[in-house]
Amino acid sequence: MRKTAGPSAEGLTVRAIAGTYVVLIAWDCDEVYCNGLLGFAIKRTEVGSNETRWLPGLKKFDIPGEQDKEATTHRHPIQKFHWGDYTARAGTTYTYEVHAMRGTKEALVDADRVAVTVTCEKPEGVGNNGHAVHFNRSAASSQAFARRFPDLPAGEVEDPAARAWLSRGLQESLTAFIDQAQDGEGLHLFVYEFAKPEYAAALKAARERGVTLQILHDAILDKKGKGPLNESGPLLEEYGLTDVAKGRAPDGLAISHNKFVVLTGTDGEAKAVWTGSTNFTDAGVYAQSNVGHAITGKEPASTYLKWHQLVWNDPAMTCANSRLQTCQATSVPDLAKSPTGTSVVFSPRGTIEAVELCAALIAASEKMVCFTAPFPLHDDIENALAESPAQVFGLLNRRGVVGPELSNAPNTSLAAATAFNQSSILEAWQERMLDRLRAESLHHSGVFIHTKIILVDPLSDHPRIVTGSANFSNNSSRNNDENQLFIFDEPEVADVYLGEFMRMFDHYYYRDHVKMLKAQEIADPKAAYLDETDGWTKSYFNGGERERMRLAFF
Repeated sequence: MRKTAGPSAEGLTVRAIAGTYVVLIAWDCDEVYCNGLLGFAIKRTEVGSNETRWLPGLKKFDIPGEQDKEATTHRHPIQKFHWGDYTARAGTTYTYEVHAMRGTKEALVDADRVAVTVTCEKPEGVGNNGHAVHFNRSAASSQAFARRFPDLPAGEVEDPAARAWLSRGLQESLTAFIDQAQDGEGLHLFVYEFAKPEYAAALKAARERGVTLQILHDAILDKKGKGPLNESGPLLEEYGLTDVAKGRAPDGLAISHNKFVVLTGTDGEAKAVWTGSTNFTDAGVYAQSNVGHAITGKEPASTYLKWHQLVWNDPAMTCANSRLQTCQATSVPDLAKSPTGTSVVFSPRGTIEAVELCAALIAASEKMVCFTAPFPLHDDIENALAESPAQVFGLLNRRGVVGPELSNAPNTSLAAATAFNQSSILEAWQERMLDRLRAESLHHSGVFIHTKIILVDPLSDHPRIVTGSANFSNNSSRNNDENQLFIFDEPEVADVYLGEFMRMFDHYYYRDHVKMLKAQEIADPKAAYLDETDGWTKSYFNGGERERMRLAFF
């Protein structure tokens, strides 16, 4: 849900965008309004309970004696034009009151205010077209995680409570998708990594209920004899599922990278599909940022089922033959025909047309593009991002996954996964924060940003969403088993994706920024404090990156 309120008599306009567990709040005004403006405060009221709180911020004013006092945006306001409430609850209605704060740092004055009310989506039912969208919380490298679980050792998270917090319903929702299948119905899986006992147990229980199972899985081994089969093979055997499973290791295929499940009814017809970026592993649920996207209804589930059945009947289908078959099964949406709704595109394909479509969507952007990059992007997509007229936000697994042209593009803000785990940074910054910093751990080795998402003008009347298993590369288009959803004109779904993207972007952007600061900037006593004047507003009206960021949310 998205709503806009204002302008006030003085000229303040506020917009709130509610996802499932995130509400983004943005505001705008003209430059004259900013004279004497020291920032914005946000008060949240939960409708029904009337529970009220001022949202917290990150920076504070340099005021002696404030270090150990409770600090909120009402006392230390936000000096930017958007913020996120990352503590919202699904299905809950909130009123957000944005206050313009003037005066002095010692004596702030509420000079103006605008309120807006929104209701968060429920992950099991987003919008009106059968979508369910489940993002995990991930982000073990957070202050919230460090406070809740202070005694966990570095390394993989084993604590059950910590796992539940990181999953935030992702594991539970896939288990529920499996559990809904009843006697005479079917579950048809096409998966890359299958190593999570909880899912194997759920499938075994489904089989015992009389559910038909068909499990396609990657069985490709490298020259050292390693691959997902090393873990999936023993797990399938342990749970008695080998006779309903088939390995996929045909000539020419790089990897069989799908992660989807189709539910069929007693008549054999498709009823729903679960897909997304999440591998069926502990790392997929607890360590990496991931999404599970389910859609109830005959389409696109029947399209997924058709492709599953083609491969089930011929798991040795070569990459070359698969390219022919996927192009017959699915076609890339034609932007000239202004497509709406949801389309699915399978790979491998004979061309990079899926990549070219993503690049074309980006090239047509106007205000905002968001993308995630677990691995390097195809040059066509990188070039489109660098040349986009919109403000581009990029969430990277690591800095090196994009090239210098995109990294240095004036329209681009990037954030790479990192943590507050260096004592020098902690010591230099902890006195200047709203709360004392705790040392963090990423609690995992490997990939942290694992979603494969592109959002194009998500707050427009015609948002564009790309999501699925494909990593926006040549291999993902031509040499891997993959699936992508292209979702057009579904604003509620866009709101959920944007909220979760910005949650992770803001989380890592701050850490990444601190990590990259030069020593002299860290040593600057004013570097991490709020500006005591209205000077902070100037960069939001000078035609640069921050002005584009301000305008992107309206």
